[in-house]
Amino acid sequence: MKLKQKLAIILLLISATFIGYIDYEALTTSSSENIMKGDHSVLMLCVDPSEKRPGMGAVDMAFVIHTHDGHVVNTTPIYPGGMSHPTASPPQYLKENQGVNVLYLHDSLWDEDVEKGAKLAQEIVEYNTGYKTDAVVILNPDAVDALIQSIGPITINGQTYSNGSSIEFLRNEQYGGMSRGNAVEGMMKAIMNKSTDPANYSKLLQTGATEYTKGNIVVIPKDLFVKLLVSNGLGILI
Repeated sequence: MKLKQKLAIILLLISATFIGYIDYEALTTSSSENIMKGDHSVLMLCVDPSEKRPGMGAVDMAFVIHTHDGHVVNTTPIYPGGMSHPTASPPQYLKENQGVNVLYLHDSLWDEDVEKGAKLAQEIVEYNTGYKTDAVVILNPDAVDALIQSIGPITINGQTYSNGSSIEFLRNEQYGGMSRGNAVEGMMKAIMNKSTDPANYSKLLQTGATEYTKGNIVVIPKDLFVKLLVSNGLGILI
């Protein structure tokens, strides 16, 4: 399996490990609803909670994961800068304090209602890129930090990293001239390199489950990852 495929799959799986026994028949859906059949896309949102707001945080970076019959075909980086919703209004606070007149992808998760925010993010991405997505995965820095600490140290572009703030590390990479998308992908690649060890892979799954229950990883729709596990013959994990 290629590295990008493994990256996407592990992020799609870690969020399901906490779920108890579920009957396979209860997961059966029509082909139009089943993300394991046909062509689908998943929107991954990386958020920065340091920008205070009622919701999860500012959308710092996004990726669209393209799949065919449950297999990842490729990933497309989405840079939030300048992307806005065609009709939705921005939060009143931004209107009054920052003079913002449109809802940007950066602010799509402003509201406490994460499902509402995820839908707005999907609509913004589709309007600006043409990519229609079927599901959303949201991760904050605490989730990434926990994943790294569970298997650390990791090596990112020749540098050893085991704890601290992943978002500060990524910003330092940008200060050095690297794009945000490449910086995020470099960190995830380092995590995946360590996951080739079965013991580390198990730690990542357990940590992902813990971070899911803490709300640091959010999956919409909630049953998507259980379907992925069962469809890939990994039902033993649940």
